[in-house]
Amino acid sequence: MSTVAPKAQVIDLFSGQPHNGNSRPKVVRLAPELDGFEVLYSNIHGHPTAGEELFCVNILFWALLDDGSFAGMIPWFDELIPCPDLNCPNRGFFQGYFDPGLDQILPQVPEHKCVELITAADYFDFETDNNIFVVQELPDTCGSHAVFTSDNFDSFTMVEVFSWRLFSDGSIKALMINQDKVQRWPVLIGDDCLQACSDAPDFVNFFQYRVAINIKQHDPQTLAVLDQLKSDL
Repeated sequence: MSTVAPKAQVIDLFSGQPHNGNSRPKVVRLAPELDGFEVLYSNIHGHPTAGEELFCVNILFWALLDDGSFAGMIPWFDELIPCPDLNCPNRGFFQGYFDPGLDQILPQVPEHKCVELITAADYFDFETDNNIFVVQELPDTCGSHAVFTSDNFDSFTMVEVFSWRLFSDGSIKALMINQDKVQRWPVLIGDDCLQACSDAPDFVNFFQYRVAINIKQHDPQTLAVLDQLKSDL
């Protein structure tokens, strides 16, 4: 008689059904990061060695995923991704979370954020169906910029991301202010003048705050990277 224990099933928090391990986990709930936590990543796979260069990016949100796991979320290329998805040469390799207040590296999402996410998800529980609706809309607190170009970066524009919407199907969209539709100032969350960045046909990607500022200040190193990006497209 076999003594091998049956494989434990991961339950989808949306449907209550067994989670499909081949699909990308969906976001159930977001919580803002307001204490300066960062994600650390490297260009080389594996545990970093002494002297190896690490890079950091400010975390925008913490997320509860439908497989029950937690992750920091950052704008990366053209989407908002869980930090552990930094796991290939083209994206970089995830090396943990950094708490600048304690000068400490954490391998997992801090416990207080896990408690916050679970509590909120339980309180705002909803039934999923074929109707897709907005679950949350949170402001962008990291200075993220959406980038638009229709000529392979011969020219481009950058627009500040105003907020992010989480939908009931787990999708997330970055929103910007459509200046032509503004009826009153200041613009608030949920305003009709907000539109998804990805709806624009010339949207290409997001830039982190520091990159966007360097571009605005004509930083030579950043502009050189842009030239390389242009040649890779």
